[in-house]
Amino acid sequence: MQVQITGMSTGGIKEVLESNHGHLVECLSLEADHVLEEAKGILSEEELNLVMSQGTNVEKVSLLLNKLMTKDNDTCKKFIETVIIIMPCNSFPMCLENMLMTAGDNETEGLLHQQQNESNSDNTQVESSVTDAGRKRKAAQVANPKPTEVKRSRKGNHCKAAAVKSSSVATFTSTLLNPNLLEMDSTSFQTGEEYLNLPAISDSAEDYKSLMIKTISQKYEANIAKADEMKQVILDQTFRSLTMKDGNVAKLKERIDASRDDVFSSPGLEESQDSVANLAEFLNRKHVSNCRVHILLGKAGTGKTKLMHKICYEWTQGAVCQFQYIFLFEFRQLNLIKKSIDLKSMLFDLFLQPERNSHSVFRFIVRNPEKILILFDGFDEFAGKASVHTSAVSSDPIAPLSVGQLFSSLCHGKLLPGCTILITSRPKDILCLPLDVVGQVGEVSGFNQCKIEEYASRFFKNSEHNRQATCHLQKNRKVLNTCSIPAMCWVVFLCLEHLLSQNCLEPKLPHTMTQFYIKMLTVFLRKGTNTKVANVNTENQLLNKHREEIQGLCNLARKGLQESKSVFYLRDLLSEKVTHFASSYGFLTTFEVKTIDQNQENGHAFVHLTLQEFLAALHQMIDSTITDQMLKRRFYLKSKWTSKNDVRNEFTDAVHIFLSGLASKGCKQFLSILSSKNEEWVQKKQKAILQNLQKLATTNLTGPKIIELCHCVYETQDCDLAREVAAHLKSKFELRNFRLTPVDMTVLTFVINSGACCICLDIGGCAMDLETVAVLGTCKNIEIFVFKSRKYEDKFAGTLSEIIPKVNSLKKLILTSCSISMKGAVHLSSALKICHHLEEINLQDNELGDAGIAVLVDALPQMGSLRKIELGGNNITVDGILNIANAISTCPNIMHIQVRSSGSLSPLMECEGNHEALLRKLSLVNCKLAAQHVQALCRILQCCPQLASLDLSGNELKDHGLRRFIEILPDFHISKLINLSNNGISKDGVLCLASVLKKCPKVFEIEVSLIHPQTVLLKLAEWQEDTELRDERKSPLVDFRLSYTGDSKIVPAPLRKLSLTNCCFQLEHLEELGSTLENCNDVAELDLSNNSLGEMGIKKLVELLPKLHVSKQINISNNFSSLAGVLCLAGCLNRFKDITEVTISLGKSGKGLIKFHEKYRFQQEQEFEEPSEILSFGTKYGYKDLCVPKKFRLEECEMDGETMRNLCLILEQCSGLTEFDLSNNALSDEVIAELLNHLPDLHDLKILNITDNIISPDAILLLANSLNICENVLEVEVRASGRASISLMKKAYRLEDNGKKTKPPCSRILSLKECNLGKRSVEKLFGILECCKDLTELDLSCNLLGDEELQCLRDFLPKLHVLKLIDVSNNRISPAAALYLVESLNTCSSVVEVEVSLSSHGRSLIKFAKRCENKVCSVKECRFKEEELLKFFSIIEWCSHLTELNLAGNMMGDEGLRNLVEVVTNLKDLKELNLQRNGVSLVAVKGLLIALKDCPKALMVRFEEPWIYDEDAANLVQCACSHLNIADIGIKNNNVLIRLVDYGWQSAEMLRSNYDSTRMDTGAQNSSLRLISLYQCGIEAPQLLHLAPIVKQCPHLLEFHLYRNSIGNKGAETLAEILPAFQGLKKLSLESVDISSNGMVKLAAGLRKCHSIEEINLSQNELGLEGVSELGKTLPGLKQLKKINLSRISTAAGLVGTNMLAEGLRDCTRLEEINLDSLMLKDSGAQLLAEGILRMPCLKKLNLRCNSIGCKGAMHLANGLKCSTAIVEIDLYGNCIEDVGALKLADIVPNMKSLKMLNLTQNSITAAGGEGLAQALTQCPSVEEIHLSINKIGDQTAKKLAEALSKLPCLKILNLHSSELTADGGGSLARGLMLCPSIEVISLPENRIGNKGVMDLAMALRKMTSLKKLDLQLTRFDDSVAEDLAAGLVCCPNIEEVILSWNNISDESAVRLADALPRMRGLKKLDLEGNKITAAGAEKLAASLRQCSFIEVIRSTKRTWSLTRCYLPVHTGCGRTKYPRTGNRAFTNRIPD
Repeated sequence: MQVQITGMSTGGIKEVLESNHGHLVECLSLEADHVLEEAKGILSEEELNLVMSQGTNVEKVSLLLNKLMTKDNDTCKKFIETVIIIMPCNSFPMCLENMLMTAGDNETEGLLHQQQNESNSDNTQVESSVTDAGRKRKAAQVANPKPTEVKRSRKGNHCKAAAVKSSSVATFTSTLLNPNLLEMDSTSFQTGEEYLNLPAISDSAEDYKSLMIKTISQKYEANIAKADEMKQVILDQTFRSLTMKDGNVAKLKERIDASRDDVFSSPGLEESQDSVANLAEFLNRKHVSNCRVHILLGKAGTGKTKLMHKICYEWTQGAVCQFQYIFLFEFRQLNLIKKSIDLKSMLFDLFLQPERNSHSVFRFIVRNPEKILILFDGFDEFAGKASVHTSAVSSDPIAPLSVGQLFSSLCHGKLLPGCTILITSRPKDILCLPLDVVGQVGEVSGFNQCKIEEYASRFFKNSEHNRQATCHLQKNRKVLNTCSIPAMCWVVFLCLEHLLSQNCLEPKLPHTMTQFYIKMLTVFLRKGTNTKVANVNTENQLLNKHREEIQGLCNLARKGLQESKSVFYLRDLLSEKVTHFASSYGFLTTFEVKTIDQNQENGHAFVHLTLQEFLAALHQMIDSTITDQMLKRRFYLKSKWTSKNDVRNEFTDAVHIFLSGLASKGCKQFLSILSSKNEEWVQKKQKAILQNLQKLATTNLTGPKIIELCHCVYETQDCDLAREVAAHLKSKFELRNFRLTPVDMTVLTFVINSGACCICLDIGGCAMDLETVAVLGTCKNIEIFVFKSRKYEDKFAGTLSEIIPKVNSLKKLILTSCSISMKGAVHLSSALKICHHLEEINLQDNELGDAGIAVLVDALPQMGSLRKIELGGNNITVDGILNIANAISTCPNIMHIQVRSSGSLSPLMECEGNHEALLRKLSLVNCKLAAQHVQALCRILQCCPQLASLDLSGNELKDHGLRRFIEILPDFHISKLINLSNNGISKDGVLCLASVLKKCPKVFEIEVSLIHPQTVLLKLAEWQEDTELRDERKSPLVDFRLSYTGDSKIVPAPLRKLSLTNCCFQLEHLEELGSTLENCNDVAELDLSNNSLGEMGIKKLVELLPKLHVSKQINISNNFSSLAGVLCLAGCLNRFKDITEVTISLGKSGKGLIKFHEKYRFQQEQEFEEPSEILSFGTKYGYKDLCVPKKFRLEECEMDGETMRNLCLILEQCSGLTEFDLSNNALSDEVIAELLNHLPDLHDLKILNITDNIISPDAILLLANSLNICENVLEVEVRASGRASISLMKKAYRLEDNGKKTKPPCSRILSLKECNLGKRSVEKLFGILECCKDLTELDLSCNLLGDEELQCLRDFLPKLHVLKLIDVSNNRISPAAALYLVESLNTCSSVVEVEVSLSSHGRSLIKFAKRCENKVCSVKECRFKEEELLKFFSIIEWCSHLTELNLAGNMMGDEGLRNLVEVVTNLKDLKELNLQRNGVSLVAVKGLLIALKDCPKALMVRFEEPWIYDEDAANLVQCACSHLNIADIGIKNNNVLIRLVDYGWQSAEMLRSNYDSTRMDTGAQNSSLRLISLYQCGIEAPQLLHLAPIVKQCPHLLEFHLYRNSIGNKGAETLAEILPAFQGLKKLSLESVDISSNGMVKLAAGLRKCHSIEEINLSQNELGLEGVSELGKTLPGLKQLKKINLSRISTAAGLVGTNMLAEGLRDCTRLEEINLDSLMLKDSGAQLLAEGILRMPCLKKLNLRCNSIGCKGAMHLANGLKCSTAIVEIDLYGNCIEDVGALKLADIVPNMKSLKMLNLTQNSITAAGGEGLAQALTQCPSVEEIHLSINKIGDQTAKKLAEALSKLPCLKILNLHSSELTADGGGSLARGLMLCPSIEVISLPENRIGNKGVMDLAMALRKMTSLKKLDLQLTRFDDSVAEDLAAGLVCCPNIEEVILSWNNISDESAVRLADALPRMRGLKKLDLEGNKITAAGAEKLAASLRQCSFIEVIRSTKRTWSLTRCYLPVHTGCGRTKYPRTGNRAFTNRIPD
């Protein structure tokens, strides 16, 4: 067959250009320069400029081709041919070059025709098939005969090349598409000529198309008829909304990791949206991209599958006619294909097999892919979707591939490149699709309200039913919104039809989807059985009848969801019965599925996926194998937020919602019927679901999960649950960046309206329909509404304006970045005028313009409640801004107007404190205000009364505008702050600002920094009149926050501050500044840091000091100072008496500070000359020292001896210099020696600090010698690591009787820790110390002292004048060296104690005393060898007056113990012997006790061995009981304590005779044993039975304790037998011994015979009802009982049992202590107990913690306690006495003069009860502890309590944890606590006392010398109070624990605390967890710890820091590195992410 090529008009070139536009752009852009050069001849200048203005070559070439299309055909042809000639070889694919060169060329057509006749005719077709996918078929078969002369010379070559290229392509394609390969049949190989004789492709293709049209039409017309019967949505009635997003695929790719449930709602994906009528229009749209893969998204039930069917059906009717074939594949069918198939098999076998010539049809498909449309439906159901991204792709159409590989190859264009592919999926699975090849994305939105109504009119044939159904939907918004999903709409209408057909006047219609599905279940059953009567009984009968089938169907649904399966086949179905039932009654649909082997199989699916989910949920509720606990574990909320790696089961979207619906009360009967269980069983399961929902509400949920939770709560229709959930979610309604539907908004409204409190609803960035917005109008509890989206523009504003007036609770409206223009402003303003409840409006970043602003401003006067409005970023001019500003004066109700441009870098103006909310603010930030606008602005400000702050930052005022502003500043009524930052101000403007302090007295602080960004802040004070201010300044400017009498008197005058940093000031500027400030007498601080003053500037500053009158501090840091400047500043200390501190650093930090004494600074010069006046001044303000203490601090300075000498000479002239700090310098030995030589002349010096210096060994000795150089030195502390300090005392003398002056005695300390001292250094040191008098302590720990050094120490001891202690811990001490230390007990008469321990944390000490009466020797962990042990024994044997010998941890063994016995018997004064951990056996212990049996002295012996447990413990007790001289034996775990008594009153003969008689008579009694205590040592019933006979021989036993030993009931029986033998037993403790009811019955019988018993402890046992009853009967007989402990016992009898105990206690009138902790007495038990308390006059302690006592019980207790005047402790923690009970107690408390502890924590007490208690406590002067935590007592109680504190001199503990205190309450307590000298613990965590309260407390700390613990966890303070708090803590010498966790302190506070830590000598724990401390702050704390060996724990957050990092390692003599001892310390810090 010959191929005929038809001609083509000259217009063909443009068609080729258009169809191959993308390919041409790609090729030509590679040589863009040449192409653009050629274009100059055909484009106009304007067109050429437009092309050249494009950004990239691709864009330029693309626009060039578009312009070329506007030219005539000849011009296009000429340009293209020219470009082809000049382009390099292989620039174009040959097929594309052929098309371009032959388009419109008849001559070329003839040549090509001739060539084709001579060769295989298929070449033309092959060549045409590989052309661009978008080219029309006829354009590939046409040629133009006209050649152009310009190209004639090249034309021949081109044609020749084309021929070669065409031939090669044809050969390849012929091979690829060989019919034999494609058909894979037995046809013999055909030649080319035979192949040409095959039937024409067009014939086969047309036949296959006709077949396809016929088949699809028949199939889908049948489906339409079937759907019409079911009243489902049919094809021609599909009125869904189809929204296209074709411009956003690129952005979708960028945001792939943050995809949402609805990808279109992501920010950036909402700008380009377009609604199209149908899919045909969608597929016909033109796209910039060449991608032909399109995605259609939609939620389950929106009709994606029906749309696929519809596009197939419309294709048969002539729509989308550009496609020759259409193929539809459903993934649920493709899931059946398990083997590899090729493309042909997939197209033909799985869709439609051609009737003939399938190879020809397939060849047509491969050659014409642009004519093919392939539909893939239900990608979310694809089993292999997770591997699509990783599937291998292939371009071979005959290669066998898996379904996933075929799909991936088609999508990536490897197979059928250019074909169109349309994929449907649910939104979440878009992450699994290859988005790189996607051209456009569409969304099936489902029904809107109009379409729902239209569908209803078609569904309901009865118009009345239609009206009723529509009316019900209007009333039930949730159901109406659910109908937006067509499948759901069908379910709802089906149920409504059934209900409305019952002819009831008002049928009870469902309100939730669960109710609808329950109703749907019964409707299907009724229709299946043709039941006409429909009532509750009928429905229940149907459910009973088909229970088994429904259970089977539920099981099938559950199985499908577990396996992610929605299509079931015969092998999946559970039984034929269930299958028949489900199909007959309409639950399952049946359809045919083709398999790859041409067979057909029936598939089954639920009518909708949600029905499957409902039945799966129902299965969990009715299946008896699923417990309520399993149900809780399986219940979780689905999240709409997913990621690429999130492998979630997409088939479980609604199961949790249906479970919630089934948990509603109305479903109990329904579930009971289907489960065959009673309603209690059902209710238990329902309760599990409801509890889960309550628990989920308390967790941290994302926005989508909150919506899911609201859906669940709505389904329950439980208002109580909704109220509780709303309370938990009160502050969590932040729902951002995901789609909100009307359904979501309805359920959200339901929950919000159910709550009791108003909430903040933030839906910023959420995509939604305007219908969703309309639902907001029904929400009544919204206080703050936030929305942000540029998508909706004025439409949103219009809709919102309709609902805002309906939300009466709305106070704050935030609509930022919403693209609202003037039109929207008109809508909003009309609504805002009637919103009288609105207080704040934020419309920033919109498009209002001046016109919109004017509309809004006009509405402001009518908004009486409006307080704040923000209008920045709205394209407003200066006139518009001034119009806004004018509103602040015309609308007095408005408190804040803000116009702020985005991106402003100005400092924030927000002030701290709640009271600031009432102050008026005007913010005009970055508004281009210039000098010419100042006048107009000032006129507005002059008319504005009481403006608190003004923010003009980011404008263009410059110096000129600033001067104008300052001139009028005094006329402004501004009370707080003016912000002029970033206004282009220069140095001249800064000096102008400095003059404001004189011109405007209201300004008290100016802060300026010219570094970018500029900072210019003016802070003002609120003064009524200037005269009043001047009067205040005449008095000294003092800012006492707390007076020393406890009164809160604050002087109104604030301290004024001028901060001029980073202003490049030099000497000349300083002179001008000095003249400016010369007459300004009240500046407190002057900050000139980070300028360029230099040495001359500093000298000039010193000259200006008398004129500056700065009262507090001058900061000159980072001003390029030198040593000369240092000496100059040092001289200031002497020249100016009011200077208290000079700090200088010449290093990196550049610090420079001059601090003044504020009180003296304001005295006139003559006042300093009159001491009497100074004295009166000091006395007036609480200062009695006449001399102002001064400090000089110098850091990072390198100096020589001469400089040090000059510095010391200057400082010697300074009176009052108390601290000289030379930390962090490089001081040589010469400099240190020079410094120490001047030390005696620094008369007032108290501290010399040279920490952080390199200290050599010689320098260490020099510093030690300072004790001899200067007699005022009290303490010298040196560490080679760099720390050294010397403490001195001020010279003082006293007169003796003879009139001579003598120096008072003092204690002197020398500490040389970590100094690496060796033998040579030690000898020199001892030589120095020989001359040292009054040396109290010598600390040589953590050095390198070995045997020789310690021997030297032993020899030197008699010569050293040490009074108390020498510490040599953590040295290289060997056992031999330990013996040297022990020998000092004999060699030095003043040594009274030697302690040696060779453990890693052990101590080695020598203690001294003037009188040596008792000596102690403690040698632990030394592990002597045999000869060393013998030597040790010989040493101590000669030690007289040895009273205590501690040999713990030496492992001497039995032999060593035997040798020790002889020594011990000879030590006549020995009173205590410790033999713990010595590896001795029971036999050796018995031998020791036998050896000591005749010992006539009192001795206490301790053992600790691992074998002391169980049987051995009992044997040891038995042994002790057999010795007459043993009085006490106690065993605790593995520890034993035996006390031997002194029989000095009894002759030895009597003892011996008693012992002998004991041996002869086994029934003899031990008259000495008084106490047996066995604590958790494994004693059980058998051991107790073994002990019973011997214990009975101790009739005088007074105490018997069996703590925590599991003796059980048998042991109790044994005890009952032996207790009568103890006639004098007074104390019995059986805590936690596993006694139950039977045991207690028997024990009670024994207790009845113990008439002398005084104390009983039965806590933590399970007594049972009988046991409690017997105990209750026994207690009245115990007449001597004084203490009883029944805490935490389990009676197992409830209130009856506790009442029995209370009754039993009533007759125990001698009781002094009652402990009934956690007994659950309740009010009735409390009443019974109270009746007994009335008869207990000696009661001292009452513990009734956690007893569920209410106010009635408290009233009874108060009546009972009214006569208990001796009561010491009352503990009612964890009850609920409320105010009534508290006030009743308050009535009797004044009578309790001995009361020490009152604990009413967690008792629901409010301010009323708290105030009454506080008032009552004023009459209890002995109170030591007050616990009122976790009560809502508030500030009123705190104030009353503060007044009472002055009358509680003994108070030690105040615990007010979580008591709702604020700053006022905290301040009141601080003032009161100052007057409590004994206070030790202050606990105020979780109170909102804030900065003010903590500041007041910090000031009060300076008076709390006894304080040990301060807890300020979560009290909401920040860095602003850190300095004062640290200073206050330093004044607490006994502070041990400070808790500052979970506040807002950062590195600044960490630095302050680090500086203070070394001065807090008693501190053990500092907790800083949960703050904003970073690594920098942690390092500061770690560095400070080097000086704080006493601190055990510092806690911070997120990263653990090892404390040993803070210390230099010490090398021990054992060849190992050892760190200095720090105790059990830990330093943890976690750095915020």
